[in-house]
Amino acid sequence: MTITITRPCALLHTTGRDLKALFDVVLAHASCDEDDLPELDQLHIEVCDGDLRLVCTDRHTMAIVRQPLESTTEGFTCAFAVSCWHIRHLVKALSDKDTVTVAIEANRLLVTIGDELHTIPGEESHLPWRKALARHLAPTSTPTGRLLINPALLARLAPARALYEDVPLQVQMHGERGAVIATLADRVLVLVMPMHNNGRLSERALPSRPFDGWFDLLDESWQVQ
Repeated sequence: MTITITRPCALLHTTGRDLKALFDVVLAHASCDEDDLPELDQLHIEVCDGDLRLVCTDRHTMAIVRQPLESTTEGFTCAFAVSCWHIRHLVKALSDKDTVTVAIEANRLLVTIGDELHTIPGEESHLPWRKALARHLAPTSTPTGRLLINPALLARLAPARALYEDVPLQVQMHGERGAVIATLADRVLVLVMPMHNNGRLSERALPSRPFDGWFDLLDESWQVQ
């Protein structure tokens, strides 16, 4: 099926594998909690300067991915949000070898997968993600102390590997109470918010000298028999 363009838009021609990889990077950071704010279970979409930008957050982590577009209507820009439910449903319909075309219009996505057309409606985006990003990208000294990170949040970084399998994530801490910032080339940026103890974690979980229990390993001698 061919998309007939009747409005200003931007186009992305890709494969099912690559489109799934693109969406998976950000979907891992969306909320699935029905009691959360609606914008935390939305995919926020922008087109500007020939780039597609996708953003998801549940406030514990935030991911931004950028994708160059093949063609855009001259001067075309847009910003809107779509339900993550629609995107997850679309991802399930994709196979790796599918030929896919995505048309991004002012307030909707048109996605062709083979002969099938999927229309995903958009709505106004209310997520102030730039404000959060600016706060964590402002220059600051690297901490010498420690940050408390929920290991489950670090697992959300794994889908980024599918975009660039041979490129490592660069990780930087932002201040003594700021986020952990991970970047993959100029395609992916992820913020991981630290935990705050507030007296809830025991000394056993957070010893004041966390390496003491490991020093004895340095004194052990091992012989291969």
